[in-house]
Amino acid sequence: MKKNTTGIVLFAFGDRVYYYAMYNIAFSIKYHSPDIKIHAFVGDKEQVGRYCPDVLSVCDVVTEIDSEDYYTNNKFDPGKLKVNLYKYLPFDNNLYLDVDAVCIKPIEPLIDELEQLDKYYASHTVGYHKIEQGRKIESMQWAFADDIWEQYKLTDKHVLPAINSSLQWIVKSAKAKKLYNTAKDLYLNNPIPVNKLRMKWGGGQPDELYMNIALCMLEHDPACTEVGHDGAEKGHIHFAMVRGLDLDKVVKQFYFQSYYGGKGFTSRFYTDWLERMLRNMHRRKGGAHQYKINNITQRKHADKK
Repeated sequence: MKKNTTGIVLFAFGDRVYYYAMYNIAFSIKYHSPDIKIHAFVGDKEQVGRYCPDVLSVCDVVTEIDSEDYYTNNKFDPGKLKVNLYKYLPFDNNLYLDVDAVCIKPIEPLIDELEQLDKYYASHTVGYHKIEQGRKIESMQWAFADDIWEQYKLTDKHVLPAINSSLQWIVKSAKAKKLYNTAKDLYLNNPIPVNKLRMKWGGGQPDELYMNIALCMLEHDPACTEVGHDGAEKGHIHFAMVRGLDLDKVVKQFYFQSYYGGKGFTSRFYTDWLERMLRNMHRRKGGAHQYKINNITQRKHADKK
């Protein structure tokens, strides 16, 4: 009997800093968990060789992405790629990670935990919303509840989850394929009008909004871990706009430290920590930390209008 394959899926395309970020997260994963397989998808292999050839040394496979999946009418459209994610899944069990994060400890226990979930799809879940809670969704900034419920003909029984798609666990299956096909159809053919969005992502449509709506329609709970009284889960990746947890608590509770958003979005307390961490990891391996996080955040898509 064929053994199920499991591995990490990373994407980098567009600005060169995403190749730098891809290297940093892949290097940190391999540092802590050298046997974990990493499949990297890139916009252009020639650009990788020119901008960041070190990617090739820390990823097991590097494959080019179809440019039609991240451009719409010649305009850069990364949200489109994320709703096309199922097309690229190389493993039976796939842990997709945004590249703007660093692995802070071995991830084998995380993989075991996700495999035991028995869910075809799971993601970091910020909270949930019912229409009776009002039009402003506290756990999601992309759109208003009344616009979502009206456009997609949802009922008062529907529950809208709010994910952060920086971490997604996807088991290749008919159900997972249907989820992504639903989100892709909404994104491409029936999106919320841009002028109704509460917030755009880099000037365009956010993939998370349409994954949330698809999850709501299909009545699937994407939470990776138990949900607390505040409606949010503990999760596996630490996001922090301001300084909160001490560093030892971050390592104890999480597997990744994110630096999501644009310049200055994540607390400098954590990005400086990641710089020190990467510098020390490279030193122990006899190398140098070249791809500085504080340089990466200055050119990210989230800052584009």
